[in-house]
Formats: sequence, structure tokens, C-alpha cells
Amino acid sequence: MQTPIVDNKVILETLFARWRAPCMSVGLELGFYEALHEMPASAAELAKRLDLNERAMRAMLPVLAASGILTAHGGRYGLTVAARTYLLKDSYFFFGPKLATQARSMSEHAELLKALRHKDEYKGERERPVEGWEAGQIPPELAKGIAAYMQSECVGLAAGAAKSGVFKGVKRMLDVGGGSGVMSIAIAAHQPGVQCTVMDLPTMCAEAEGYIDRAGFKGKVDTKAVDMFREPWPEGYDGMVFSNIFHDWRFDTCATLASLALKALPSGGKIFLHEMLLNDDLSGPAATAGFSTQMLLGTQGQQFSFLELKKLLEDAGFTKVGVTHTFGYYSVVTGVKP
Repeated sequence: MQTPIVDNKVILETLFARWRAPCMSVGLELGFYEALHEMPASAAELAKRLDLNERAMRAMLPVLAASGILTAHGGRYGLTVAARTYLLKDSYFFFGPKLATQARSMSEHAELLKALRHKDEYKGERERPVEGWEAGQIPPELAKGIAAYMQSECVGLAAGAAKSGVFKGVKRMLDVGGGSGVMSIAIAAHQPGVQCTVMDLPTMCAEAEGYIDRAGFKGKVDTKAVDMFREPWPEGYDGMVFSNIFHDWRFDTCATLASLALKALPSGGKIFLHEMLLNDDLSGPAATAGFSTQMLLGTQGQQFSFLELKKLLEDAGFTKVGVTHTFGYYSVVTGVKP
């Protein structure tokens, strides 16, 4: 469980750059720029003004801000000089026909249009493994694929988080929705004396046990099969970590998870949220904003800013909420049960 010698920012930036052009072309087709030229707005205000889906709008506007198309101040968006010059229809330099031609060849453009025009959640045609957790069952073959995906995505990130020292002092850690066990293995490797438990659905726990055995951490990391939405959570843990979990779910579901964690933790116990964070003014970063747009189409969730997660945890009852940058674009948000 070594930490990589270089972070994965360039990989993530390349992966999620694909959302920049379709967000720009969809904004043109649906009138974002004309509306924001008339009056700056938050995502919620612009969605209401144009009668579009707020969650989709919330995902896309940070992409446009990070791309230099929009300005962002206090969660409200306006046009940059570049947008006023090239994206307003009455400009002599209007780039619209070129963008409209490009849009016809981008499947992401069509998907984002559908997501924005849906009054409720747009599920699309993509595989959405998150619905397995919502239903409380994941078939073995799908569990195997999810675990492999999570392992490849998170092994360096987990090592970076564990090595940062943010988990120092925890004796027993419950890794909620722990998947392959990658975070638990990393914590056990970098923090002597800690005992970690991967809590997940039965098929995911079966996959995690294989990864734990191969890493040589059997005895320091175990598993506990629990449906986190339907079954009581185990007690006796002074730490609970959620790695790439909150970004899969709606705000109200995340609030439920935070409340369940608070209930199961002892006084002084800590919650840890390991996530890519948006800037507090919701202006990017570009990779995080792109990831949030992917979450829009592939999950029920989105990426959060620290201020949003701080409010969510404080509303649930946690105190001393803080944030520690750990590795690449990732940080850990912490809270303490009074």
C-alpha cells in the first residue's frame, strides 16, 4: 500500500475533460448564456428561470466556470468576456453554428439535454450500480466488476489518505460501503493498531475478503454484511469512513447516512468523508466538476463543496467539522459526535 510518487490529477483531468464541450453546446442550445447575460444566477435560480432540472444544472455550471465560460461568485454565475464575445447570439463573433455542428456528433450532448429537460431524475441508458445498494442486492458478477473498478480507482487515493494522518487516534474503523476494502487495507497498513471492518452487502463483502487476503491483512481487516439502508449498523467503532460514497446519493440520502453514523458512533467518535471537493464558490476545479457531471448520469448524486458537506454534517449533529487535503484532488472532511 505505497503512495504513488505522483498524484493522478493529469489522469482525472484527461478523463473528465470530455464534459467541457457538451456542457458548452448544451448551454447554447438551452439559452444559458442569454439568461445569464440578462442577470447572474445560482444553479437553482437558472434552472427555475429556464424550467430545467436543478440537479443537472448544478452539475454543469461548475464545468462551464472551470472552462472559463462563466464567472462564479458566492454560488452565482455570470458570463466571462469570452462568453459574451463568442456565445451571445447578437455578437458579431457568435460561434453558435460551429458548436451546433459539433453537438450533433456528441452523445454526451444528447444525454445532458435529456437530463436537463427531465423534471425528475434522469436515469438514461448507462449502467447504474448504485441502484444495487438502493435495492439491497448486487449480483456476484456485478460485485466482482464493481470491486475491481473501485480498487483501480482508489488504491493510490486510499494510501494517500491513510498516510496523511487524518485517521490518527481511531482504534476501530467501520468502512461504510467499503467495496473492495481498499480504504480499510490502506488504513491498516499505515496506522498500526487499528482494526478495520468493511461494511457492505454480502456479495461485496465476499469480494473484499479476496482483496484483504491477497494484501496480507486478514486479521487486521474483516467484513460485516449489512444493508446500510435497511439493517441496524454495528456499534463499538470510534471511526466511520465513507470513501466515494456520499457523491453517489442525493442530499437527503446523504443526510440519512450521516444521521445513521451519528447514532452508531460513541461520544467523541469521528466521521470521515473521502471525496473530490468542488471549490466553495462552485467554480471548479475542472476535473471535479467533470466528475460531478458524470455522477449526474451514472448515479443519484453529485460532488460537493466543503461548505455543503460541513452544513450536512452539522445539521446531522456533528461538531468540529474540518477538512484535510490528502492526495491529488481528494480531501477528507471530518466531524465529531458530541
